[in-house]
Amino acid sequence: MSKIVVIGEKEHILPYQSIGVGIEPVKTVAETVSILRKTAGDSLIEIILITESMAEQCLGMIAELRSKTAKAITIIPVQQESRHTSTMELNKEIARAVGMDIFANE
Repeated sequence: MSKIVVIGEKEHILPYQSIGVGIEPVKTVAETVSILRKTAGDSLIEIILITESMAEQCLGMIAELRSKTAKAITIIPVQQESRHTSTMELNKEIARAVGMDIFANE
């Protein structure tokens, strides 16, 4: 299996396969949670990318996995209907890593 895996809707993640990234197509929240747990437990996978639309449905699970593993779990935006969940989550992870919000407007 690849060291990087993308989880999400097949039409959004299929292009990643062409650059050698593993893909895990999902359609439901239950499938997403199951694949997240499986990939988080796989010692060969170091980076997990998940589409914003699927991640929004299981943010609690993502937060739990982030606290239990050293793997990078990153939310990626898809198309134009983005609600910027990926940006907000990335800012939280950066703030956690460096100890402060470096993007604050103050």
